Amino acid sequence: MNPGLYTAFLGMRARQRTLEVQANNIANASTDGFKAERLAYSTVEADHKSKSESQKMVAGVLSTSETDFRSGTLRETGGALDVSIRGDAFFQIQTPRGVRYTRAGSFTQDAAGQLITKNGDLVVGEKGAITLPKNSQVVIGSDGVLSSDGQRIDKLKISRFENPVQALKKDGDSLFAATGIEEPTDAPESSVLQGTLESSNVSAVTEMVSMINNTREFESLQRSISLMMNDVGRKISTEIGRT
Repeated sequence: MNPGLYTAFLGMRARQRTLEVQANNIANASTDGFKAERLAYSTVEADHKSKSESQKMVAGVLSTSETDFRSGTLRETGGALDVSIRGDAFFQIQTPRGVRYTRAGSFTQDAAGQLITKNGDLVVGEKGAITLPKNSQVVIGSDGVLSSDGQRIDKLKISRFENPVQALKKDGDSLFAATGIEEPTDAPESSVLQGTLESSNVSAVTEMVSMINNTREFESLQRSISLMMNDVGRKISTEIGRT
C-alpha cells in the first residue's frame, strides 16, 4: 500500500474518533457533574520492505482516552437537596451495578423518603441508604452531616482518589466506577455546599472551535486521499496503455 495513502487514512480515522468525543462533550455541556473526555494519539512505525526498497511507514495509530477531572463552575440553586463538593472528592452512590462515584449532587427523595439521584440510585451515607423525615427542612453542613430540627440524620459518604484518572472509569454521563487500581479514602479537606450544583467542566465555545479545526483537518486529509487516488488511477491508465 502507498505509505502516504495509508498514513492519510489513519489520520482521518483518528480525527473521526476525536469528532465523536468532541460531540459527546458538547452534548453534555449542560450536564451537572459531567467531566470532559480527552484523546491523545501516537503513531507506531514499522519496516516496509520490498525487493527494491526498505523504508519506514506508519503501521498504526494508538489512541488513549483520559477524563479531565478538573472541577466545573459551582452555581447556586437554593435547592435544599442540591449539593456540590469543594475539593476533589466524590459522592458515593449505590446503583444496581454496584457502588459508583459522582460530582453531580442534584438529589431528591423517593416515596419512602430515601435520598436518591435523578436516576433513582441511592445516595450513600455512613449508615448506608439515607432516609429523610418527610415534610421536614433538611440542613446539610459543610462536613456533609444531614440534620432536621437540630437532630442528626446521617452523613454523606464522600470519597477521594489520589489519581482519579487511573482509579476511575466513566459509567454514564456523570457516574464513575472504580477500576480497582486504588482504594477510595476519606476526604477531610473537601467540603459540601448545600443549595449549589457543579456544572459540567466543558466549555462549549472552546469545544466547538476545536471541533471546527478537527473537521477542517479531516477534510484536508480527505482531499489528499482523493489526489493520491487520482494519481494512482493515472499511473494505472498509463501502464495499461503501454501493454
